[in-house]
Amino acid sequence: MKKLKTILFLAFIIGLSAIISKAQSPEQGGESLSATINADDAIPIGQKKGSFFLSPFYEFTSFKNLELISHTNHYNLWQGESSYNFTSDEIQEYNDNFETEYSNSMSGIKIGYQPTKGLGISGYLGANHVNFKSYISDENTQTINTNKPALTMGLALDYHKAITDKFAAMALFSYNYCTTGSLALDNTSGEDITSSSLKTMYYEINLVLAYQYKNFLPFAGVGFTQLFVNSLHEEKILTTNDLEEEVYNYTEFDSHFRVSAIYGFAGLEYRFNKNLAIYVRSSFPNPVRTNFGLKVIL
Repeated sequence: MKKLKTILFLAFIIGLSAIISKAQSPEQGGESLSATINADDAIPIGQKKGSFFLSPFYEFTSFKNLELISHTNHYNLWQGESSYNFTSDEIQEYNDNFETEYSNSMSGIKIGYQPTKGLGISGYLGANHVNFKSYISDENTQTINTNKPALTMGLALDYHKAITDKFAAMALFSYNYCTTGSLALDNTSGEDITSSSLKTMYYEINLVLAYQYKNFLPFAGVGFTQLFVNSLHEEKILTTNDLEEEVYNYTEFDSHFRVSAIYGFAGLEYRFNKNLAIYVRSSFPNPVRTNFGLKVIL
């Protein structure tokens, strides 16, 4: 994780130094930076047809109010194997009595391309630290944390349109997927954990308005998202069989959670020139999210 952060920091410094020095060279004839930005650029993410961009970024996200939608216990006992699915009443009982939360801290690199004017596509890879809490109550909480950074990846489509020489609008669709390896689990039962994993997926739809003021580009909008979490862990319990021999019974707990939310967001992009910008964005109230990054036009 430290190596990845070092790489992202070096990419930031190298890109910043190279492009700013280019922007300040005599070839620009003293032209102001704001004069190099036109109305078609008045949008947080979006470039001219045929251009590529590279964007190292960091993002923290916290989802609350997840609901259990299904749960299955898979039993591998010395007597044999079986499964049990929670009934709708048991699922409702969980949702009525417990809270569930998911948060992640992600660092990554996004690469985008503008195939046509106004339409952009992008993808990213990143390292993700995950924290997932279930069975939250006054008495106890079951917590899952990543031991090592998990792999996360995403895709996005955006379309932007200049409304006037200062105002622009954008529609954005994004998809994220994350899967973990071994996890540290602080479970409520106190039994030994033999394996655990977490898979998450969410998609988002954003509508954005942006206003260009010199080199500053403030923007705000609304979004809709759905997050899906699949939590798996297996416990083993020491017992004895009919011959009074010590054996282990294993139970795998397979839970699926979901949350749907409408949220607002706001942010600010600062453009050094047409090839370099930095940005920050925050979302609220659910999810609570903060992300910031560097965007370099290649």
